[in-house]
Amino acid sequence: MNFKYPLPNVIKDFIENAELKEISIGCSDSQIIRVEKKEKIYFLKIMGANFLTKEYERLKWLQGKLPVPKVEMFIQEFNNDYLITEEITGKMLCDDYYINNPDTALLVLKKAFDKIAHVNINDCPFDVSNDYKLSLVTQNVKNGLIKNDSLKEETLKKFGSVENVLNYLNENKFKEELVFSHGDTSLPNIFGKEDSFKGFIDVGECGIADKWFDLAICEKSILRNYGIDYVNKFYNVLGIERDSFKVDYYLLMMELYL
Repeated sequence: MNFKYPLPNVIKDFIENAELKEISIGCSDSQIIRVEKKEKIYFLKIMGANFLTKEYERLKWLQGKLPVPKVEMFIQEFNNDYLITEEITGKMLCDDYYINNPDTALLVLKKAFDKIAHVNINDCPFDVSNDYKLSLVTQNVKNGLIKNDSLKEETLKKFGSVENVLNYLNENKFKEELVFSHGDTSLPNIFGKEDSFKGFIDVGECGIADKWFDLAICEKSILRNYGIDYVNKFYNVLGIERDSFKVDYYLLMMELYL
């Protein structure tokens, strides 16, 4: 196994004699290793210093509140973060099984969103509401990380520039329906087994936010994986009416994310 980062001794000890497999999906400046030992599956994620702190803190807070990976180990050494978590069983909702059975996937999504809705935010220490989100995309634009050619063709035609998109987002803020938010409810982050919901991964941006953010992200992923017909079915299964303004607002905001 070729590691891009030096390994602390405690990590070396943990993975000794384990079967290792690199997971190629995900951020290019991270490394994710599947670790199989003693008939259990773990995932080792490595990134630069403080990049995994948010995920670690949120995983700890969510234990007993949502089905998320259990933290086995979190180490900061060599100016890097090392996070080992236990496997979430089941299949991603973008797995071939669910691509071929999207109606079953919608049943899993209903259960997943019900779970999110029942997380009490009274003692939640993580605020990821729109002021926070707008501060992130503002920095992206100011630092030149999002260019005009990063925008969708129709977005650039309508707004003309990333600066105009940012101005629109700031000038059209609305009263948020604050709930607990997963932060990235795309289908690869939601696991099921047939019509049962098994758990979430990638919770680094979870916290208190508007409920329509998660719905917009999930809608975008449904459209990409299952097709347009399943967007309406998604809202029907959830028993809510799609708020076009809010969904479009968040999809536009996501064009300014890295």
